Amino acid sequence: CYHCKLNMKEGDPAVYAERAGYDKLWHPGCFVCCTCRELLVDMIYFWKNGNLYCGRHYCDSERPRCAGCDELIFSKEYTLAEGQNWHLKHFCCFDCDCVLAGITYLTVNDKPVCRPCYMKNHAAV
Repeated sequence: CYHCKLNMKEGDPAVYAERAGYDKLWHPGCFVCCTCRELLVDMIYFWKNGNLYCGRHYCDSERPRCAGCDELIFSKEYTLAEGQNWHLKHFCCFDCDCVLAGITYLTVNDKPVCRPCYMKNHAAV
């Protein structure tokens, strides 16, 4: 078995993944996503750099995912803020929803807030 390295016994069920090559077999329970361990038997699987992936984690290896909407980001322009990727329109002020990409913002309780909202709603007077 390519995953657990135990010998396959004659008569045992085995999974063959064409994209991985003719020299690899898996026990059905070992045919899992390398990231989340989801069983991939009877599922769409992806093979990349010697690893099996479910659809979600393969896509995550190809494109960033927006922290605001959890969708893949296909645009060339996006924001990296607070250690996460965002569609430009999804990185917004928690108070007024104005787009924060490219402007100064502050965080209140780990939530981004534009400067005017910070001054109006959160600053000590």
